Amino acid sequence: TQPKLLISEEKILKARKDISQGHKNIVLGVSASGPTKRWGIKNFIRLIEKINEKYPTKFYLVAGKNDQQIIDEILNSNIGSNCISLNHLKIDEMLPIIANCNLYCGNDTGFMHISAALNLKTVALFIDSPVLAYGKYSENINVIIPEGESEESTNHDTLGADKISFDRVYNKCIELLSS
Repeated sequence: TQPKLLISEEKILKARKDISQGHKNIVLGVSASGPTKRWGIKNFIRLIEKINEKYPTKFYLVAGKNDQQIIDEILNSNIGSNCISLNHLKIDEMLPIIANCNLYCGNDTGFMHISAALNLKTVALFIDSPVLAYGKYSENINVIIPEGESEESTNHDTLGADKISFDRVYNKCIELLSS
């Protein structure tokens, strides 16, 4: 079944006032439950730069409580002014913001599942986790797997961070933002 998270219209409208309507708005899931499940931060910075060349974009960064260093690396980059960290918020405060975005792109994390349930198109990077267990239940989830793997072969020992094609991630984001 297609999961759905329901948020009051009032909360969504209130959050919309703080979200730029003249930009695309993308949630970036830059963290994960462990280092082997993370696409490199330099890849995310490059992705931010390249998407922003095509569309004026604001990026909403989501990560775990212990991942402030990852967030800071992005915020301190050349494109950091286009990014907003949601790490200081509680999840119930993040949900209306996420619901107002156009896309989620990031690692297979809880935020990926939340975004899909909020009806966002998601680009989900399955670097070191089983696609069939976590990535096929929602029509909103667009899976990207390491080169040389299949959806059936990805598992908790895939160790594919260096095998996720930047171009595939970028092209899928642009395709979903354009549709």
